[in-house]
Amino acid sequence: MRILVVSDTHGRLAPVYHVLQELGEIDLILHAGDHYLDADELAYTLEIPARGVMGNCDFPGDGPLEDLLEVAGHKIYLTHGHRLGVKGDIEMVLARAKKMGAKVAIYGHTHIADHRIIDDILVLNPGSPVSPRGRDRASVGLLRIDGEAIQAEIIYLDYFYP
Repeated sequence: MRILVVSDTHGRLAPVYHVLQELGEIDLILHAGDHYLDADELAYTLEIPARGVMGNCDFPGDGPLEDLLEVAGHKIYLTHGHRLGVKGDIEMVLARAKKMGAKVAIYGHTHIADHRIIDDILVLNPGSPVSPRGRDRASVGLLRIDGEAIQAEIIYLDYFYP
């Protein structure tokens, strides 16, 4: 299973459509907030299932602030992270993922890509495909699930300069 992970698209999907052409078949799209309804547009346009959570730029809204999905037998925790202090550290995201029994924790908000394994939980921030911060470049994330194996990769969009 191949999962495209995006965050902080802010209504600008051209780079996402472009990278999807390069990536080939995707089974699911996850959006970690700030224009989380972009996930619905991607799902409709591409006929790929998608889920999203609200970020700090999605208010007022009626979507979820967090979600727990079971994908290919693995639990994935999805949040934007603005209410969990991710600009300081990811301890609260990690604690929520552990409490929910998730094997993967996905967050956004910082616009800075990151992926690492902490306490046997794969933590992924896809960055932003339209508005990277700091020294980061525009990016999305890709999760691959093959049986018990889960791998994450940051895809940098070097051709796109916001």
